[in-house]
Order: sequence, then C-alpha cells, then structure tokens
Amino acid sequence: MNTTAITKTIDKYGNDREHLMLILRDLEAQSGKNVLDADTLTEVAEQMNIPKSALAGFLGFYTMFKKNPRAKYLIRVCKSGPCHVMGSRTIFDEVEDILGIKPGEATKDGMFFLERCECLGVCSVAPAMMVNYDIHGNLTKDSLKKIFDDYRKKEPVFGEECGPEVEEKACILKNDGQTKRLLADIGKIDPLSVDSYIQAGGYKAAEKAMKGLQPADIIDIVKDSGLRGRGGAGFPAGMKWSFVTKGDMQKYVICNADEGEPGTYKDRILMEGNPHLLIEGMMICGFTIKATEGYIYVRGEFRRAIMRLQKAIDQARAKGILGKNIFGSGFDFDVFIKEGGGAYVCGEETSLINSMEGKRGYPRFKPPFPGGSGFNNLPSNVNNVETYMSVPMIMDKGAAWYKEMGPSFCTGTKLYCLSGKLNETGLVELPMGTTMRELIEKYGKGIKGGKKFKFAHVGGSAGGILGEDLMDLPLDIDSTTKAGVTLGSGVVMIADEDTCPVDYMLQILDFFEHESCGQCVPCRVGTSHLNHYAKKFASRTAKVEDIDAMIAKAQLMKSASLCALGQSPILPITTMLKYFRKDFEKHCDPSYKCPECDRSLKTFFSAKGH
Repeated sequence: MNTTAITKTIDKYGNDREHLMLILRDLEAQSGKNVLDADTLTEVAEQMNIPKSALAGFLGFYTMFKKNPRAKYLIRVCKSGPCHVMGSRTIFDEVEDILGIKPGEATKDGMFFLERCECLGVCSVAPAMMVNYDIHGNLTKDSLKKIFDDYRKKEPVFGEECGPEVEEKACILKNDGQTKRLLADIGKIDPLSVDSYIQAGGYKAAEKAMKGLQPADIIDIVKDSGLRGRGGAGFPAGMKWSFVTKGDMQKYVICNADEGEPGTYKDRILMEGNPHLLIEGMMICGFTIKATEGYIYVRGEFRRAIMRLQKAIDQARAKGILGKNIFGSGFDFDVFIKEGGGAYVCGEETSLINSMEGKRGYPRFKPPFPGGSGFNNLPSNVNNVETYMSVPMIMDKGAAWYKEMGPSFCTGTKLYCLSGKLNETGLVELPMGTTMRELIEKYGKGIKGGKKFKFAHVGGSAGGILGEDLMDLPLDIDSTTKAGVTLGSGVVMIADEDTCPVDYMLQILDFFEHESCGQCVPCRVGTSHLNHYAKKFASRTAKVEDIDAMIAKAQLMKSASLCALGQSPILPITTMLKYFRKDFEKHCDPSYKCPECDRSLKTFFSAKGH
C-alpha cells in the first residue's frame, strides 16, 4: 500500500497509539486481500512512532488480523459450543465441498479463504459464519451456495450490514410471557432515529438526574435498586460507582461490550435495537462520577452494532445531548467507540483497557483496580451494556419499581440467551431467578426433535454443566454460585441425548487454549495441557488416571492464573465429570467407537487453519 494512503488513514483517526486498532482495520480493508503486508506495517510503525516489535506483538495478539495474504473474502466459520452442537462440523464439510478448500486454504481464483473461529455472538441462529464482516446464521447447504454465489457477484463493502437472520428483532423470542423492560422498546422505536427515542421518553431520565439530583442522590438510588453487574461477576453497581466519585481529576465511563463468551448475544441485540438507551445510561454514570468522556469497547465482529452506535452518537451530538453544557446543567460529556480485534480475554476489564490504549490485551495485576487507575491510568468505571441500560429505567421509575422483579438479593430482570437443541432459541427477558425448566419448556418449547435432555451449559464456556437434578435451580447470581455453578452472562445452551460429553469438552478446552493470552505461565501452559488431555480422551488414547490428572491441572490453574480465563476451566471440567465421568472412562478404551469425536478430530485438528 502506498505511503499517501497510509498517511491519509492515520490522519483520519489520529496519530495516538490508542487509535491503532481502527487504523489497522481500515488498512486491512483497503488491501483487498484481508492482509497487512510487511511494508504497510513498517510505514505505520514509523509514522506513528511505535517500535516495530510492539506493532508485531499487537498484530499477533488479535486473531482478526493476519500478515499473510488470504483472499478477497475471508470466511470464518464458528466452532464454539452452541454452533458445535448445532452442526458446525457439517458446515465445514459443506464449505469444503462447495469451494474445494479446507481451513487455512484459499480458492484458486483468490476469491475465498476459509478459517475456523470462535463465537460470533449470534448463537440463537447457529450454525453461523462471518464473511469479511458480514455475519450469516441458520446455515444449510442450500443457503451456503446462495451466499457464496452472491458474493461472487459483488465487491466487498467494509462494514456492510450482516444478514437479516441475525438482526436484533429476529433474535428475540416472540413469547408474550416475558417481563420486558430492557427489550420493551426494541422493535417499537427506530434505532437509527434519535427523534424516535426521544418521542418514546428517551433522555428524560438523564435530564432529570442532571437537573434535579446530586451525584450522591443517584448513587443512593442505584444502590437502593439492588442493581448488580450483569456481565457475570454480579458486583453491586451503585457501590462500584461510589469508588470512582472522589477527586476532580479526569475520569472515564467505560462500557464493556466485548461480549465474547460463547453463547452470549444479549448486549449485541441491545446495542442494535436501542443504542440511545446505552448512551443515556453512560451519561448518567458520567454525571454521577464526574467523568466527561465515555468509551464503548465493542467486539470487532459486531459491525451492525458499531454502525448504529456511531450513528446514535452523531445524532445525540447534533441535538446537543452529547457535548457541552448538556440540558443546561453545566455538565460536559461525550461518547466514543473503541473496537476489539478478536480476543476473548479482552472481556476482562483490565485487558479491555490495555486494548483501548492500543496494546496487547493483557490483564493487569490488581490492585490497583480500574476505579482507581484505569484508562490512561486514571479512574474509570467499567460496566457492561445490560447494566448501563438498566440505569435510565431506574432513574425514571424508581428503585422500588425495579425491585418488584427478582429475589430481594438479586433484583430486576435478566436477559437469558437460549441456544442449542431447543425448538425455539433466542433472547428472553424474565425475572432474575427463572428456572432452567421454565426456560426450556415454556420459552424454548422443549428439546428439538423430541430428543431427551442431556445437559445444559450455563454461563458460557467458563460456566458450569447442569444436569436434570438442577432443572429447578433459580438462575440468579447467588443461587447458582451456591449450587457450584454460575449464571455468568446468562447463557443457557442445551445439549440433547446425541451430544457426546467428551466431544463437547474437547471444544471447550480447545477454546480456552486458543483464547489464552499467554501472559502468565499457569494459563499459557495449563490450557495447552488441558486441551492435550481432551484430545487424548477424544482419540481414545487416554488412561483412566488422566481424568484426575486433568482436574488437578485445572485446580492448579485456578489458584495460580492471573485472570479469570485461566481460573475458569475447572468449572466446566468438574461439573461435566459430575454427570459423565463414565463417558470419559469409556473413552479410555482404544476399542470404543465414538463417531462424534472422530469427526471433530478430523474437521478441526488436522487442517492448516488450526
């Protein structure tokens, strides 16, 4: 790429290192081959005054970037848990048959390149894939042929909106039994129109807070509501905000919209369907903690959400809702978007902050916590999309109204992401503490094809395996923890009788190895060892004593790893073995036949793209 084009791109975003992600993504799109060649990277490093080694380290960390030419269209087929149980291996086979390539290969005409990838955040329409930045779901042999034929007839468009089958309205369950609060306006207001949001009462809560309340009053209201973080940890939001209120230095409001946990897609739907509600929630937080800037860190795969958020931000600025002296209150606040580059670990708040600064997304040692030293080493409050978007409703209707739903210790509604072998999959909003039985029978309409329930994976890859004995467990933050599992981000992925537990565990442990950032030894080495054990069981070369050895390795990782990624594999391993240890013992017999494991080993672990 010529120097002039590179200079123009850098000038478009700014020369600060924090803009590196956007600059590289733009240059990659301009290449026409989904590649950042050595000459381009050298020029970027020189113009931005970044050491070449640091730029190479950045590029190697984020899976969405590559230095080797791929093709005009980059196909990434998802292999994570929800897509796996819904037939992603078959999709790989079909793509190979249609295009004549395997993962890690390009078609002879340079049109398509095939890769496997982890979760794309559209799990209700699994199996799914992404072509450049367009996402397609509900894939079949016939739909694949049509999709590829259509791409042959057009030129790539950077940021083109993905298919209608994954649009937010299509991914919400149409069941009248829901308790809709966060989802109430999706489909009713136009997400591309600030006027539509205002006509529905939008930004009144922010105006009320800024004109009639003091920051301490808002803290008290949020605390009284019982709102707890919806990203997985469940920390009380009001208390978290109170940690950042002291001092007059620059502060930041950060929204964690990375949402990389397999099976999770709620935040994507909220951002696509009601982007102004997120901005309003962040504004109220900014006013409360005296921050003048907010940042939304969005998964790079979520092009539609990014486009709609940016349009919402632009419209809010044009209306004077963002900017100087908002609502005549004397308060200044603006919001900006940061994009991810394909790193699950960036869902951890300090990893996310490092990524925002244009660095590898390594977790930071704690303390200090982001509330004291976050973005640019300044106080920063980090919550996820679902949490921030709950705040305007609380300010508008009151803490007592919010507490009408859910148990007293875990108030409000929860967005549950249903995926897997259900007759109906999608997002559902219900009182916190709804049971798995109700989710399966009433909202999922039972197990697909009349098959028998085998297990549920709740909380994503980092979550626990639930058997029939926990069918009536309230799925709230505390009850799940007491039962030895976790609610996490609200994933409820259902596997039926045809799912091999060993085969499924292979996908989970391969995911953890793939996503380990490599910073700390326990996780870097441990995830590799765990995946090795999983492959041994899948290939029937393991010994029975390897079961306990695998548990011991995961337990060591839990106690020694720096962040939650390395600490997480112990939960799915031990909970899976609680129900299916005999299946792992059977897989220690070389003569045991398991077509499911054989297919996975052939499809995912013998290709160049691995």
